[in-house]
Amino acid sequence: MLYTLALCVLLSIGLAASAGFLVLHHPRHPFRITEINSSGWVVIIGLIYARSLVLLGIRGAGRAGPWWDTVLSLGLLTATTALLLVRFFSYLRYLRAHPEDPPTAS
Repeated sequence: MLYTLALCVLLSIGLAASAGFLVLHHPRHPFRITEINSSGWVVIIGLIYARSLVLLGIRGAGRAGPWWDTVLSLGLLTATTALLLVRFFSYLRYLRAHPEDPPTAS
């Protein structure tokens, strides 16, 4: 039960950070190389997180495996979620520092 709750919380936070970054970023030309480089991995990870949340809702977390498997899966999910949060908050900081010149306006 605790494992399922941890998965739900981490996936929800990561999905919210991914969606928040994409809403703030809103490029005018999403298929330019610079836009793909800046937001491509966020889109891919966001889709994986959304898929994982849907599957977690349908199937549940199942039985947790050995302790090392649980620690490894939660550790990697925590690290990926932390990267998404860093991306989101660093972009917010950039927008505050450059309010007149959004990078994707051209």
